[in-house]
Amino acid sequence: MAGPHLPRVLVLEDEWLIAAQIEAALNAGGYEVIGPVGHIDEALALLNLQAPDAAVLDINVHGERSFRVAERLCEIATPFVFLSGYAENELPEPMAQRPLVRKPLAGQALCRSIDALLPPRI
Repeated sequence: MAGPHLPRVLVLEDEWLIAAQIEAALNAGGYEVIGPVGHIDEALALLNLQAPDAAVLDINVHGERSFRVAERLCEIATPFVFLSGYAENELPEPMAQRPLVRKPLAGQALCRSIDALLPPRI
């Protein structure tokens, strides 16, 4: 008999240590991590192969903003949070309305933000 479905979360983060912290926090919170990936194009390619239940996006990925990935997630109706040192007022509309978890990473805050985006687990 299969176990319960763990919500799958795509992680886009270019700093490997932070990506590992995000992965550990999400795993501890009962999520299955897709990735983590460290490049915008990798995230977009993964979205073409599988649909996550949610996503965590670093805003600045190797000097490029992750808004293309955010736009794709909006197109496929996948909720996401930004994870960044940026302030909300630095995000362009309509991205400024998306949840923002501030760095440095607080794993429980990240999991609470993801929990708030998804239907309650049974």
